This record gives sequence, C-alpha cells and structure tokens, in this order.
Amino acid sequence: MFAEAFRQHQAGRLGEAERLYRQILAADPRHAASLNMLGVVSHQTGRRDLSVELFGQAVAIDPDSAEYRSNLGIALQEQGRHEEAIASYRTAIALKPDYAEAHNNLGIALSGQGKRDEAVASFARALELRPDNAVAHNNLGNLLRDLGRLDEAVACYRDALALMPGYVEAHNNLGCAYRDQGMLDEARACFRHALGLRPGYAEAHSNLGIVLRAQGSLDEAAASYGEALALKSDFQEALNNLANLLAARGEPLQALGVVRRSLRIKETPEAKDIFVACIKPLRFKHLDEEVRAILVRAVSEPWGRPTDLALAAVALVKANPGVGEGVARASAAWPRRLSAPELFGPSGLAAAAADPLLRSLLETVTIPDVELERFLTMSRHAMLEPGAADSEASVLDFHCALAQQCFINEYVYAVTAEETVRARSLRDALAAALETGASVAAGQLVAAAAYFPLHSIPHASRLVDMQWPDAVNAVLTQQIREPAEERQCGESIPRLTAIDDEVSLKVQHQYEENPYPRWIRPAPIDKAPSIDVFLHRHFPRATFQPLNKTDAIDILIAGCGTGQHSIEAAERFASARMLAVDLSVASLSYAKRKSQALGLTTIDYAQADILKLASLDRSFDLIESVGVLHHLDDPLAGWRVLLSLLRPGGFMRLGFYSEIARRDIVRIRTLIAERGYGRTADEIGRARQDLIGGAASGGFTDALAFNDFFSISECRDMLFHVQEHRLTIPEIESFLEENDLQFIGFDLDLRLIEQYQARFPDDKEMNDLKQWHVFETDNPNTFTNMYQFYAQKPR
Repeated sequence: MFAEAFRQHQAGRLGEAERLYRQILAADPRHAASLNMLGVVSHQTGRRDLSVELFGQAVAIDPDSAEYRSNLGIALQEQGRHEEAIASYRTAIALKPDYAEAHNNLGIALSGQGKRDEAVASFARALELRPDNAVAHNNLGNLLRDLGRLDEAVACYRDALALMPGYVEAHNNLGCAYRDQGMLDEARACFRHALGLRPGYAEAHSNLGIVLRAQGSLDEAAASYGEALALKSDFQEALNNLANLLAARGEPLQALGVVRRSLRIKETPEAKDIFVACIKPLRFKHLDEEVRAILVRAVSEPWGRPTDLALAAVALVKANPGVGEGVARASAAWPRRLSAPELFGPSGLAAAAADPLLRSLLETVTIPDVELERFLTMSRHAMLEPGAADSEASVLDFHCALAQQCFINEYVYAVTAEETVRARSLRDALAAALETGASVAAGQLVAAAAYFPLHSIPHASRLVDMQWPDAVNAVLTQQIREPAEERQCGESIPRLTAIDDEVSLKVQHQYEENPYPRWIRPAPIDKAPSIDVFLHRHFPRATFQPLNKTDAIDILIAGCGTGQHSIEAAERFASARMLAVDLSVASLSYAKRKSQALGLTTIDYAQADILKLASLDRSFDLIESVGVLHHLDDPLAGWRVLLSLLRPGGFMRLGFYSEIARRDIVRIRTLIAERGYGRTADEIGRARQDLIGGAASGGFTDALAFNDFFSISECRDMLFHVQEHRLTIPEIESFLEENDLQFIGFDLDLRLIEQYQARFPDDKEMNDLKQWHVFETDNPNTFTNMYQFYAQKPR
C-alpha cells in the first residue's frame, strides 16, 4: 500500500496519495515513512503547521533518520523557526555526513540568519559531495554576491548554467551580479535571455528595467516595470522601481501613488526610502489623511533624514484647520503677540495639540517654515500666561514637544522684552524651588525649558529623581540627562594633533559654542557588502578600479561634526574600521553619545586638525570629508593632506561649497557684515528677524528657505561662519588632474541626474566635468547642497 501511495505521490496525485498514507497510519500509527511522506504532501499543499507536526512525529519514531530530520528542518525554516531548523539540519548531517541536500539546506538557513561564513562552508561542502548540483552552485552564488565577492558569484552562476543551461533563475542572478559590477550590457543580455526562456518571469522584467534606466532608456525601463506588474500586480520590487523612476522624471505625485500601493503590501526599507524621495518635493495644499498618517511615522521613526521630510510635513500641518487658522492669525498679527484666545480661536490649543504630525516634527527636526515658526513663537509666549501651567494632559504634551523644539533650534525664536522678564522670573523661581526642595509644577518646568536649557539652571539634576509624566521625562532626558552624558563622553575623547593654526582655532571656537548640526534621530541606511558594490549601485554608469576588498576596510571621516556622517558610514559599511576626527570636543561628544546609543562600536572619535593629520601613522581605503575643507584657510592644502593618507586605489568622498550656488548666501553674508551683526546667539536671532522682514525686498526669499536658517548653530554655520571658501567645477577639475585623481561622479538628487542625462546624452559615464560646468551655469541651483562627489586614487 505504501508503494502504491508513493507512486501516486510521484505522479502528482496528491489527494490519492494522502488518502493512502492515512489509511496506512490508521492500521499502523507508528509507520514513520508514511508520517514523513504525509508531511511532504502537507508541505506541498501549504499546510505548514501540519507538516511540522507530521515530520516531528516521524522523527520521534525514527530519530536516526537523516531524511526525516532534514525535512523537519525545511518545514521549521518556512515557519520562521530558523534556529530550530538549523539544529535539525545539523542533526541530519551528524547522522549522515555525506547528505549533500542537508548541507545545501543548512547553507540556506545559515545565510538567512546572517551567518554567512558558515553558510559558505555549508554550500561548499554540498558541492564537494555533489558537484553536479546546479541549485547549490546558484545558492552559493547568491550568498557570495551578498558578501560583495562578485567575481566568485559570477563563477558560481556560470557553473550552475553549465550544468543546467535552461536554469532561468541563474540567468537572472548572473545579470544581477553583472549589474553590481557595472557591466550593464552583460546584465541586460542575461535578463533578456531569462525572459526568452520564461516570458512571464516578473523578476527578470523588473531587473531589466533597472538596467535600462541606468543606461538612460527611461521609457523602456518604465515599460519593463509595467510588464512585471502586469504579471504580478502585487510585485513590490517592481512598484518600488517604477515609483523611483517616476520621482526621477519629475513626477512626484504619480510616484507617490505607486509607492503608496507598495506600502500597503508591506512597509519594506526600500518602499520607505522611495516614499521619502517622492514626498520631499511635494507641498500639499489640502489634507491627505493617508499620506499624513504615513508621514507621522516617517518623521518619528524615521524613514529618512527628517530634514528631507520636514517641508512636506509642514505643508500638511498647515493644511489642518486646527493649526492652519492659528498660523494665519499669527502671521497677520506679527510682530504683535496674541493672547492664547486670540491665537488659538474658539477651539483653543487642544486642536493644535491633537495634531500628531506637528508633535512629531517638534520632537524630531527644526521647523523650517517662517509662518509656522511665528505660530510656535506665540504658542510659547502663551505658556507664560496665568493658568497655562494647569493645562490638561494633551496640552501639556504639546508644551513638552514645543520645549523640545526650542532646545533643538537652540532657542532661536524671537522674544519681546516683557517676555524675557517673565521667562527669567520663571527660571529663577524654578531654581529657588530646586534649592529649597519645594514642589515644582510640571507646566512651570516645561515653560522654563522652552526658554532656557534646563541643565543651565542650578540644581536641575534633582529634577530627574522626581516622578513626572512621560512627556515631561522626555524633556528632562533631552535637556539634563543627555547633556550630562556628553560631558562624560568629552572626558574620554583623545587628542591626536595639536590645534594651533589661527583659522583652525577660530573654527574650533565656533563649533565648541554651537555643535553642528543638532540632529535627533538617524536615518536608516542601506548596507553595502563592499565599497565596490556601493559605488556600482550608486553610479551605475561609472568605471573605476575595484578595490576588491570584502573584509573590513579602513575609513577616515575628516570633520565628523556631531556624528551624523560617521554613523551613516558605519551603518553602510558595517565591518569597517573607522576613525572620525573633528576640531570640536563638544561636537565629538555629541557624536560619541549618539554612537553609543545606537550600539556602534566600530567608530573611534578623536580631536584633530586636518592640517596636522599627516603625522598619523595610518592610511585609509576611504576618506570622507564633506562640508569641512572649505572652512580651512586653504581648502586645497587640506585636500592634499587627506590625499597623502589615502591608499593606492582608495576612494574619497568630498564636499565643497559652489561659488555659483552660494551666490545669494554670499549677498546675505555681505549684508550681515555691513550691518555689523555679531556672532552671539542673540545677535544671530536679531539678524534672522531682520532678514525675514526684508527677504522679499532683498530678493533672497529662497535663500532663507533652507533648513539651516531655522536654528542658531545651523544659521551661524550658513551665514556667520568665521571662514568660508567656495570653489567652481573647473577648480575641482584642475586639482583632480594635477593629482592624478579619477572623478567618479556627483552625489545628486535623481531628478537632477535625469536632467543632466537628457542634456548631455553622450556623456555615458556622467563624469565630464566641463559639461557639468555648463550644466551648472545654466542651472545655478544644481549644487545648493554643495559639490558632493567621489574620486579615486590610482594604484
């Protein structure tokens, strides 16, 4: 009867096979072979829980069967019980060391758990036992590709195809490996071959679209994504690729519609990243509740750098009548301060306090909008009114968020003389209560925190030992606990070089007073298996010499500031060894605190002057210095120092201000110098208000829309810096030629890349700096965020 059941099973008549297996088990419940095969039928028909149960029963009856153990491992793995699956495979192998299939399955499970070196060994053993196993060759190729060992991956896929020329998945995977190597023509041929074998292969259509887009064939790429989606309407990767393409073509609303479909399927990191790219240029005039709900999470988690989400989020906040009407009243009355009833209207502050997107913004990023700033300035003023301290819980939560915003922007909001007197009186009363041990009202504490950092108030540390609502505790963490942690971090920062250059000392002083920038939450970063794969994915048309280094690389972040840059690099290249240096101990302390909070242990922070780094007895595979060298007395001298530390074949990522893009900033800096504003926080605040008032007549409204204008440290960095140089593309080109450096490409928004490709289609690698200079001259806002680019040192 078992033989007959097995024949029915092999013939694909699963129902009849299952009936016979169950008939056997009715006569002999301990017939292990029938339990095992019934488990296989259950697995094939999608009854995963039952398959695990049946395989488990078979193992219990015959614990020495390697086959039963391996089948149990497969079922456990599909349930997500990876560690149990690995244990089951290992037992099968212990029972039967030459069990090639179990070695292959163990490799798959180990790879899924991130145990990649062990997985490589398992696949290698499977192939040693069965060299003709095309599937194992393909699996090993996938793992090696993930590890960045692309040449080896290509060899594995070719071995698989030599054994099985019609192996469609291997053709597709070989195309992906070629794409990661920058071999776009070869990749395209692989995807087309896969589609010739299986025209309905949605994954190959989507991958072909990626290559076509990288080669500048946007319409063909869109058609490929469309083919993939016609075959599989819920194909998330194709949806993401299509949304990305639409965003790059300057169709953000259409792109947003596509990525919303993707997010409804699953909120993958890729979908979240594309949502950020789609939302960044949009300015909503009307409420869109679905986008609004997504944005709350995108800002607070966050899904990208919150600064990239802020302007779209602000537009949606202002579209909410509960906030927008108050914003309009504040703007109409400015600079006169409105009372709380005048400002908030009949619904009171509760309407604004109930806006979760506004609260997320307040707690996460500087608010980059003058109108909303004026509303918040008056909201803070209302906190000083009698009875404000006794507000209901939702209003207290809003006040706490506003206090956090004021700390983030370093108290940049304008204050009247009368307001200053009342705020100081409140601070003094709080200090007196802390000294005597008197009770402190939560509302009074939070109001004081909206005007002065709490750690600056005597005996403020006593506040952290008291019981407070969660929102108040968040303010205490931000303004007392975290600054205390930074002071401790500062004590352990080593000093690598002397700092005695006159300009370096001035720059150091600025950033000791105002560490820059005061970011709150790190953006998620796509991990890259190697610097070669990262650059090929980022610059698919560029050619460069592969570093061919898949183990830990050495990275120098020269001018790491408050750590945003170094942390993102450490997240991207997880196994790298990194040295991050800066002039300012205050900035380094902020960076170290943030790194410790994220559990990053691969970054060594140290104080040093770039000009003195030649004394280091170290060299690096990758050196990044973005927004730093242009603050030296001689930026090119600093660049030469860094170049001396770069290993042959190593890469540099650099960022310089553009002479063309900074033209309006230069006019404002000249105006500031002419009017004699100082560099203190009060003077910067006064200058900001004067500039806002005269922006339209001065013709620099756009320049004041930068995020950097909305906090003291960032405004000081942008408009009041003690030293600023600006370069042009011809100057950069000249330095690259003089020092035999290969230009790889500019790090730019996708929309700008597509515009350049359309203007200069003959520049296939997009690295002709003379043509880039023409493009910038015609499009002077191209590099408002600096020239950021990669270059390579020859071997």
